[in-house]
Amino acid sequence: MSLKALVILTTFSLVAPNFIPAQDTFCPQVANYFMDVTLDTERNSITGKEWVTWTNTSESPATELWFHLYWNAFQNNRSTFLQERARRGGGVTGFGPEDWGYCRVNSIRIIESQDFEAYDLTSRFRFRQPDDGNPFDQTVFSVRLPQPVAPGQSLDLVISFASQVPKPISRTGVTRDYYFIAQWFPKLGVFQDGVWNCHQFHSSSEFFADYGTYNVKITLPSTFIIGATGEHREEQENGDGTTTHHFYQHSVHDFAWVASPDLLRFSEEYAFAPGKSTGITLLLQPYHRGLKDRYMAAAKNAIKYASLWFGDYPYSTATCVDPAYNSRSGGMEYPTFFTGGAYFLSPEGVPSPEGVTIHEFGHGYFYGLLGTNEFENAWMDEGMTSYLDTAIYHAAYGEPVYSRRFFGIPVTFPRVHIPIESGGISRHRLTSDRDDMQRFSWQYMDRGSYGANAYAKGQLLMLTLRRFLGKEVFDPMIKAYSTRWWWKHPRPQDFFDVVSKFSGEDMGWFLDQIVYGSGKLDYALGGITNRALPPQQGLFGMAYRDGQEDRVQNSPEYESEVLVRRLGEVRVPVRIQIFFDDGRTVTEDWDGQYRWKKLKYRTPSRITRAEVDPDFIYALDIDRTNNSLTLKPDRLAPWKWTAIWLHWLQHALEFFTLVGG
Repeated sequence: MSLKALVILTTFSLVAPNFIPAQDTFCPQVANYFMDVTLDTERNSITGKEWVTWTNTSESPATELWFHLYWNAFQNNRSTFLQERARRGGGVTGFGPEDWGYCRVNSIRIIESQDFEAYDLTSRFRFRQPDDGNPFDQTVFSVRLPQPVAPGQSLDLVISFASQVPKPISRTGVTRDYYFIAQWFPKLGVFQDGVWNCHQFHSSSEFFADYGTYNVKITLPSTFIIGATGEHREEQENGDGTTTHHFYQHSVHDFAWVASPDLLRFSEEYAFAPGKSTGITLLLQPYHRGLKDRYMAAAKNAIKYASLWFGDYPYSTATCVDPAYNSRSGGMEYPTFFTGGAYFLSPEGVPSPEGVTIHEFGHGYFYGLLGTNEFENAWMDEGMTSYLDTAIYHAAYGEPVYSRRFFGIPVTFPRVHIPIESGGISRHRLTSDRDDMQRFSWQYMDRGSYGANAYAKGQLLMLTLRRFLGKEVFDPMIKAYSTRWWWKHPRPQDFFDVVSKFSGEDMGWFLDQIVYGSGKLDYALGGITNRALPPQQGLFGMAYRDGQEDRVQNSPEYESEVLVRRLGEVRVPVRIQIFFDDGRTVTEDWDGQYRWKKLKYRTPSRITRAEVDPDFIYALDIDRTNNSLTLKPDRLAPWKWTAIWLHWLQHALEFFTLVGG
């Protein structure tokens, strides 16, 4: 063994006892990271090493390793991320040489073990562009191994790297002395079905990784307050103006952190269920000191209801960061660690910071615990989390009121409440015909289509399923799906299977239309007619009638008809309710397959109103304005349409200010 390899092995053996996952982990620890890094606030750089243990849990041998280098998306304007961003009007301007960011691998070596000899892989380093072939994109690299990693085998590596912290572009970076550090280290992809799932960093994509233990030591100036994924185990003063902080968390698939001398730290232990508690840490900007109680209440509500509906929160910590102004780090999620966001003025009644706090914590379930592949199945995280945050907000706070900002000043309209059904419908309506919902995140026509499908349509799908299946079926179903797939990587069919099992039928007839299609769901009332029948005149059987008897009895009879239409491509069974002027109502069920159906009646009363889907089962219905028809004027209609218009306007406007996550 060479002297260099001996030094590396000795170093690894010293840290290994702290690095090897404990026996109380929640799942197999596939990709484990021990890191020892230093933040240089003068140069805005991070340098250090990571020791990685990767276990091949697939049934195929791995002949190479693939890694993400996300920060290389910020090293020049020709990266795939920044080219995609520029095409959508979000180019980078005003950057100097010191503003760009990157992650450089200085060396990568195999550490000698029972199954592998020490080996320097640095010369086998190769940038890869699996998605678009862009030669300027360096967000993915691979190394070819000297021998395969067989199923069940583990491989130990040591990687020396240096990361330059970028000026904030998206999700991460440094502004003034506020550092938000995410996706900052060489990070393994996921080995699935015999191949590496390791996509380039796209402007509309997020992340996908395997679970493991993160044992991280960060050295930085002692004046800085720091927060990160997992438990803060200890801190050590180094005597040179720096402090080393030690964080540890098992059974997660990422590690992010924040540091700034200005942050205010508040901590509480919160018991969210009998015998269940977690420590909440809030890192607050000084100018948002007045929002402390609202942030804390939102985090507690998120933990309480998410635990009740989707499974008890399993980690010992939850850290919420109030992001610095213009840091572009608001509204993002990482395991046990997430960012909120609030306006400078956020009066009571305006759901800021509550809404984004609940949403980003909620990602800890559908992104964090379930390990959803956000590159490929964004709706399984963003859509389900959007459903979660809306449901929790309404349960904890009631219907939010409509609010708008004029010259930065918030104005609320207390009488205009936003019902849960209105969430996302405007975005879905505007972009429903652009893409199928199930697309890789960077393959949607545009950013609007990505948001509408990943967020809005996914949320509406969940709300529709809850109403279609009924609360009694849906609630245990979604909890079972959540907990059954914790610390795994579910795909669409896995969700379909759970829905079908709980519903008692194969729900593919519905889910396939919504998930793998772009068709509209739109049922409408096409018309109501009432025709007064003339008095009976002529031969009826063997008797002649001249109509006089009907005139004397003055009992008119009507032949009435209701036309129901399917205007969209999605076919679902629908219910129609018909109202007569004598107070009688009739309910009809239609399979909704053909383009239209006529319902005919012969009664002594006229139809005054009809409504399709009267119970509002289908939140996905693209146009609720055509679902009912009334023959006599409704004096409240102008107010109803005003309220509906305001709801639509709000969601259309909010789309353009949507934060990532």
